[in-house]
Amino acid sequence: MKYIDSKKLSETQFKRYTGISWSTFYLMVEQLQKHIPAKGRPSKLSIEDQILLCLSYWREYRTLFHVATSYGVSEPTASRIVRHVEIA
Repeated sequence: MKYIDSKKLSETQFKRYTGISWSTFYLMVEQLQKHIPAKGRPSKLSIEDQILLCLSYWREYRTLFHVATSYGVSEPTASRIVRHVEIA
């Protein structure tokens, strides 16, 4: 589920889907924004979608192939996003 769709979820529904609260999600967004490279090609996914991709991968134990397909990116891109979020 992309960020634009998840904004419609209540606090309880969002926590049930992701395992974290909205406030924790926004703290994660703030932290990840600090680690965005100033140069280079911009990511195809927004920061919020990158975090949701990772949360989906961690919480649902889906393969990177399935997560990547859900977000419209390649499997290697999904892997890079997960590593980037984990490091940040």
